[in-house]
Amino acid sequence: MQRPLALLRSCALILSSVRSRLDLCWKVFGIAALWAVAARAQQPVAFPHNTHMRLGMQCIDCHIGADARDTAGIPSVRKCMLCHAKLAKEKPEVQKVIAYANKNVEIPWVRVYRFSPDAHVNFRHAPHYEAGISCSTCHGDLTKATVAERTVNHNMGSCLTCHRQRHASEDCAACHF
Repeated sequence: MQRPLALLRSCALILSSVRSRLDLCWKVFGIAALWAVAARAQQPVAFPHNTHMRLGMQCIDCHIGADARDTAGIPSVRKCMLCHAKLAKEKPEVQKVIAYANKNVEIPWVRVYRFSPDAHVNFRHAPHYEAGISCSTCHGDLTKATVAERTVNHNMGSCLTCHRQRHASEDCAACHF
């Protein structure tokens, strides 16, 4: 009976060690290693940001609210269909969008930018937009992006560096809740 108990204690120590390393990762880098998975997540539709931007579209054309609200929404399938009901209907990726629309189901996009919940960050898009910070500062050069993936990693250090360069608030309560 002592052997299973010893094994259980060993497992608990290993898990404790892994958890403390993840905690350290969160505290030092502001992100969890597990959250990096979203950066390479398979999207249901290979959305070519570069194609849309080449056509003159702006980020806020699809990501409604980034200029006026805290969050930049992920476009609804209805938003996509405003154009794709008539344009590029023959393309395979657009046909996927049309299939979601015909089923009256939202495209299950995988969000690629998000702070770890342990960071307690209350990121707000609107103040950054109002300050004239381009989307590419935080999201990378999407004129080259063929799929939605994370190209810039954020942590407390990168955010504070930007705040200092732009003489923005460094008060903890400005970003953390």
